[in-house]
Amino acid sequence: MKSLPTEKQWRAWRASLAKWYRSAQRDLPWRRTRDPYAITVSEVMLQQTQVVTVIPYYERWLKSFPDWNSLAGASEHDVIKAWEGLGYYRRARNLHALAKAIAAAGGKFPHTEEELRGLPGFGPYTAAAVGSIAFGLPLAVLDGNVMRVLTRLLALRDDIARPATRARLQQFADLLLDPNDPASHNQAVMELGATVCLPRQPMCLLCPLNDDCAGRSRPEQFPVKSRVAQEKRTETVAIIRKGKSIWCEQVLEGKPWHGLWRFPDFDPARMTQVAPLAQIKYGITKYSVTMQAVSAKWKSHAPASGRYLTPSEMEQLAFAAPHRKLLRSL
Repeated sequence: MKSLPTEKQWRAWRASLAKWYRSAQRDLPWRRTRDPYAITVSEVMLQQTQVVTVIPYYERWLKSFPDWNSLAGASEHDVIKAWEGLGYYRRARNLHALAKAIAAAGGKFPHTEEELRGLPGFGPYTAAAVGSIAFGLPLAVLDGNVMRVLTRLLALRDDIARPATRARLQQFADLLLDPNDPASHNQAVMELGATVCLPRQPMCLLCPLNDDCAGRSRPEQFPVKSRVAQEKRTETVAIIRKGKSIWCEQVLEGKPWHGLWRFPDFDPARMTQVAPLAQIKYGITKYSVTMQAVSAKWKSHAPASGRYLTPSEMEQLAFAAPHRKLLRSL
């Protein structure tokens, strides 16, 4: 980036984005409401999850828990079960905790930036998204889509993994923001990143900012992000049958996937391996995991830390996603 855009340039980009969004926006269910509850649910679900995946979860969630009070009164099992498959279950627990706090406060939802940032699971992005869309607060969002649009538009080669770069990009997002319609503006920039300014093979000719984009000749060089190779791991889980039932255990508090059900790790001190069954791969944070399933038997008796579940019982309970995937491959 050679020099900062002028205020005139920021205004021109705002106008181009607004005009494009009016004709190009997708009809998404959470865009048909200004209900803070529905918008919060959508924004929390959309963190690290694609729109096409979120839509059916969002619609089922609102049928099961249509407002803060119904979510507050739900059991943790029902909340986690409704979230099953979306991953990052802390999001669901934060939503549940938030609902309880709002119900306890008489249903009043905060609507200032400071109050929003203090809510469970609300960081700068969620506070800006909910604040701008539900309440019209002049807060600019900064997510992966917005960072991609800005780094390409400005040909910014700073590493977006660095906090200093993100702080700088937030300043640019603030400058680009339309304070008169922050809801539409924020959704426009995110929509541009999600549908046109794609990570690979961006459709630059359809972009309303193409004429002024400093990175348009080499868009896939932006954003610059230092990457750490995923560490490879192997896990072996035991499939121990009793008739049509399979031994499962619920993950304890303080461990990954706590509260969810899973197959036990194969333990040669307690189990005898009978035969290999299946293998799946999954990724979690910095790890690339190969999970192997083996048919096994207890050497003595089953421990008290789990129980045999029938197929119908396993469908009713919330399972860790890789273990659900493994179950279906079996």
